[in-house]
This record gives sequence, structure tokens and C-alpha cells, in this order.
Amino acid sequence: MIVIGKGTVTRPDALTPHIIDDEMRVVGELKAEGYITSAYRRSEGPGFYLLAEGPSIDAVRERIDTTLPLVVENLATVEYDAIYEI
Repeated sequence: MIVIGKGTVTRPDALTPHIIDDEMRVVGELKAEGYITSAYRRSEGPGFYLLAEGPSIDAVRERIDTTLPLVVENLATVEYDAIYEI
């Protein structure tokens, strides 16, 4: 299943270089595992988009929500939608 995730940074004031470095490391790990296929930052303002793949939307949600430091630390939330190519 292909999933798009829209990430909203809820506490931009709490972002530190350390947490950003951790986030980029974990995104790299999830890419290597095949869960995240692409990741994008918003051009204006804090936020991000993810393209992810997994056996189900729930599996993708579980993996990302329990792994990404920004989400784990309650600094961001992610809304998920299952999508398919047309």
C-alpha cells in the first residue's frame, strides 16, 4: 500500500539541531528499510510530506509514529492517506 503523510510541526520553537539530526538519521533508516520512499520539507513554514509503503496504512502509521523523533517527542503530527496510481 502506498501512503502519503502530511506532517505538521506543532512546536517549531522546540526544534533543536540535535532533534533535527536524529530525525534525518531515522528518515534515512526508514528509507533503507523501504518504509519511506520519499521525504519532502515544505518550502514555506515548518512541515513535511512523506511517501511511504507498507502492508497497510495502519502498519505504515504504526512504524512512522513510533519511530520518527519529532512525532515521538510530540513536536509533530502526521495525517495519513492511502493512495494509488491512476
